[in-house]
Amino acid sequence: MHPDSWSGCIFVIGKETVVREKEIALVSFTKNGALTAQKIACFIKSIGYIPEAYAKKIDQNEDAVLPLEQSLSEWTEAHFSKDALIFIGATGIAVRAIAPFIKGKTVDPAVIVVDEKGRFVISLLSGHIGGANRLSEQIAVGIGAVPVITTATDINGKFAVDQWANEQNLFISDMKLAKKIASALLEEKKVGFFSEIPILGKIPSELTQVEPCSLGIAVTTKEKVNLYEETLYLVPRRLTLGIGCRKDTSFEKLERFTNEVLERENIRWSAIDRIATIDIKQEEKGLITLCEKHNLPFETYNAEVLSSLAGDFTPSKFVRSITGVDNVCERAAVHASKGKLILKKEARDGMTIAIAEKELSIRF
Repeated sequence: MHPDSWSGCIFVIGKETVVREKEIALVSFTKNGALTAQKIACFIKSIGYIPEAYAKKIDQNEDAVLPLEQSLSEWTEAHFSKDALIFIGATGIAVRAIAPFIKGKTVDPAVIVVDEKGRFVISLLSGHIGGANRLSEQIAVGIGAVPVITTATDINGKFAVDQWANEQNLFISDMKLAKKIASALLEEKKVGFFSEIPILGKIPSELTQVEPCSLGIAVTTKEKVNLYEETLYLVPRRLTLGIGCRKDTSFEKLERFTNEVLERENIRWSAIDRIATIDIKQEEKGLITLCEKHNLPFETYNAEVLSSLAGDFTPSKFVRSITGVDNVCERAAVHASKGKLILKKEARDGMTIAIAEKELSIRF
């Protein structure tokens, strides 16, 4: 699955941040298909993915391919949580296999079909957000095949906002509006574009930062910007919440306080990249629940690490006497983000919160 992008998913194990490589499952049904599966598996492994290839018919020398010992339906269900599925065979086989498990374009894996001779690589499902189009093109180059891409924006050479947002790790606020923008671009209409973060490369000609538009795209952490009648918000995950609290502070209190701060600062939850605090709070249930609800990594650091940070932080003798460091929320936010404070410590009822922002740019 692909809640993030093809650049890698972030997990926190204890106090370490780990980047997970993308997992791809392949399945084939003939001896020729097994050879093609082996070829694709070797190639995608060489470019940084983790392949797992299966086949109904395998020759002894095909070490990179495992025997398919389940029904195809069982195999598909077991592997549908992977980042991508590749079927080596007829398109109809793949369609029937995945049909019971399809949920929506924001959660389904990339699905690709390759003929058993490896002549054509077909992007079947989740072409943009799931990355099937881009992966199909990569595989086609790697094995000397022809990529088959059928999405309208691609075949017409138009900017694909959902694919671009996924590649830049931007949260898409409204998929219906993203589809409306795609339709407008296909009808040769101009779409407005605004970004609060630096842009590398040339903005596509279909987008404008000058002409007045009723429909536009805003790359921003803000909840609301008043630029267009209809705005598709593409949200960069660049903000870290540093949070401190008394022992056994409830999740409800923590979330209410955080919501109020974010609302006042006009910041979206989807702009939050992680929550950070001191290690003595690593078992704090309220903080853990807050991270789980919003699907955020939870990072903790010891007092020595936090104290070593240089910068202008709001000191507290009381906090130092309890934790061993003069400030938890500001220091944790800055350390986790490797950026700068944009909101200094806010305190209420034994809770503190600060927000730090990491340097970021987007590329066309």
